[in-house]
Amino acid sequence: MFDVERIEAETFVAEVAYREALPSTNDWALELAREAGHRLPLLALAARQTQGRGRGANRWWSAAGALTFSLLLDTRQVLPAARMLPPLSLVSGLSVCEALASMLPGREVRLKWPNDILLDGGKVCGILVESPASPPDRCIVGIGINVNNTFCTAPDDVRRRAISLADATGASWNLTSVLVAVLRQLELRVADFASDRLRLGTACRPWCALTGRSVTVATGKQRIEGVCRGIDDDGALVVWTPVDERRLVSGVVESFARYGFPNGADGAKH
Repeated sequence: MFDVERIEAETFVAEVAYREALPSTNDWALELAREAGHRLPLLALAARQTQGRGRGANRWWSAAGALTFSLLLDTRQVLPAARMLPPLSLVSGLSVCEALASMLPGREVRLKWPNDILLDGGKVCGILVESPASPPDRCIVGIGINVNNTFCTAPDDVRRRAISLADATGASWNLTSVLVAVLRQLELRVADFASDRLRLGTACRPWCALTGRSVTVATGKQRIEGVCRGIDDDGALVVWTPVDERRLVSGVVESFARYGFPNGADGAKH
């Protein structure tokens, strides 16, 4: 199903660990992080993931044909500073957006802060960034992309909000080619991020699905309601509330309306 030699030859991945089926590629990558002797970046790849994890208690529903993988990285090589781990999720999402858009001309690909990718309004990709307790200089970027999987047998709530490349285009995709395209874009953007050349606010502006929309964001014990002004250079979501402007560095977007900025107030366009 996957051309491992091509992946190693055409991307920055130094080692590929492959299984036909796994509960979670992130869990496997966490195990591999504790083992000595692996070359990084390491790609943990599965043809089928049965218990993929999302943020918090969320689960990633996937069927045969989905692209599920995790990258085990050395934080000393990919982060400009140790405290910069949270924005890596956004950097990864930006990379996926750019890669998918290059393969899907004319389709609407958008980034839903902080870790989802939308295709024509449906969720096509989810990202989970984690850091193992030991060793301390490792991080894991888990990515799940709906490629050739169909949602005809998915739970109703999943079928209503998810989409795959095959469903959107009516064509079957080469999983290795999609993976290589994503990894190559990820390599470029992570290099920019590590060298502090990446300005997230500017880079994410064309892709942000929330800019100009009314949003409700749960962060900690708070629920913030307002109009999204976009993403700043630190990766925070900027929300204009009736009281003030808020910078949200973490949270879950519970809802977003199609239109924001009432009374003609101006927002960034995309």
